[in-house]
Amino acid sequence: MANIASPEKIARRRQDILDAAIDIFADKGFHASGIADIATRLGIGHGTVYRYYKNKRDIFNEILNLLLSEMATVVQQEPPNTNSLTEYQQQLERIADRLIAIFRERPQLARIAFYESYGVDAEISDAVNRIQELFAEFTAYYLLNGINKNFLRREMDTAIAARLVTAMLMETVKHVALNDFNDAQIAPWRQEIIRLMIGGLSR
Repeated sequence: MANIASPEKIARRRQDILDAAIDIFADKGFHASGIADIATRLGIGHGTVYRYYKNKRDIFNEILNLLLSEMATVVQQEPPNTNSLTEYQQQLERIADRLIAIFRERPQLARIAFYESYGVDAEISDAVNRIQELFAEFTAYYLLNGINKNFLRREMDTAIAARLVTAMLMETVKHVALNDFNDAQIAPWRQEIIRLMIGGLSR
């Protein structure tokens, strides 16, 4: 009788391959890495890796999909329904903390997302840009909520503002993760983003 792996075992093996690939891609770079590196890290044969993923590009795509899913979960847990500037500020702090936590837990993801992905090919670069575009679209809903409830300025161009906010958040996430900041070092970055968003640069 054929030995058929359970769904749990398949999922666990796929995750093991992803975890190993994240470390290797971040350390060696996508182009310098191979299926052999992943198999060696896990102590398995090359053929075993190919049972779960077509090639290393397929693995890289899965890593980006995982990242997109985790970032989407952050905003899904924080619906755009705050009723005051104070509530919105507190929500921004929670969103920033949760985003930072994703990359702080696995700093390799920051290197892959913000550096390695742009050197793979145009399609991958577009996929990463799309992740940031989607996050900006979510951000625009938060801004529209504030405008409709009269605690954010009405003349705001929400599409532009959302992209700028997203850029600030991503720069913070990248800097914090790649420099292995502790809580005390993270705090001023988070605070400055919120100060810029809420109060601008005016005295």
